[in-house]
Amino acid sequence: MSSLYAALATRMDYLTARQGVLAGNIANADTPGYLSQDLVAPKSNSSFAKTLSQTRTNGMHMSAGQGSSTGIGSKVSSAAYMQHNGNAVRIDDELNKMNQTKIEYQMMTQLYSKQMAMQKLALGR
Repeated sequence: MSSLYAALATRMDYLTARQGVLAGNIANADTPGYLSQDLVAPKSNSSFAKTLSQTRTNGMHMSAGQGSSTGIGSKVSSAAYMQHNGNAVRIDDELNKMNQTKIEYQMMTQLYSKQMAMQKLALGR
């Protein structure tokens, strides 16, 4: 498996795990004392960044961000928002995070599909 496929698989695994954590937050939205949780994106991996690097053709263009892969951490809400029962889940924030995760997962699957199509084209299939 090429490094691109490995990087995509790692990122998709992270996004799948994050979606589960966010769903758990929504499920516990009424649980007294529950603090929302999230997964920290894996730290940048230089091989992943090289695999998905973009060339900057003009100094006025924005530079591409670093990719990610290598280790998933978790974090608990800082409880900046707290309900009267001690619950720190904001459903609107959780739904926004879930939507962002879904969109990123769809981008990864599209990239995977396009890469497979290019390889099939190169092989003449």
